[in-house]
Amino acid sequence: MIMKELVIVTKDRVGLLADISEALGKGKVNIESVSADVVGKNAVVRLMVSDDKKGNVALTKAGFKPVSEDTVVITLDDRPGELSRAARILSEAGVGMTNVFHLSKEKGKALVALRVQPEDLMKAKKLLKEFL
Repeated sequence: MIMKELVIVTKDRVGLLADISEALGKGKVNIESVSADVVGKNAVVRLMVSDDKKGNVALTKAGFKPVSEDTVVITLDDRPGELSRAARILSEAGVGMTNVFHLSKEKGKALVALRVQPEDLMKAKKLLKEFL
C-alpha cells in the first residue's frame, strides 16, 4: 500500500515535538508513527498520521512547513532476514531506498514504510507485491 509521510525539517529547539504533536492534536489528527532526529542544528521529524491532508493543514497553521511524501508500506514476517529479503529485491532492480521507517509490530508481523525516489514508487510497489 502507498501511504503519505509528513516530513518537517526545521531548526531544533526544546519543545519542538510538543508543539508539533499539540498542533496535530488540535487538528484532531492522530499520530500513527513518529521518528525524530537532530542533524547539526536542525531537526528532521517524520510522521505517519491518521489523515495526511488534515495533518498538513494543522501543521501549516501552526507555522511548520511539512512536506508530504509517498511511501510504500509493506508487511514482513517478524523474523530475521525478512527486511533483507525486501531490500535485496529492490537493490537487484536498481531501486534505492531513501528512508526506512518501522511502523509497528504485532502478531508475528512487522509493518515497515520504505521511501524511494518518486520515479521509482510504482516500480517498488510492483517489486514488493508479495509484501503488500
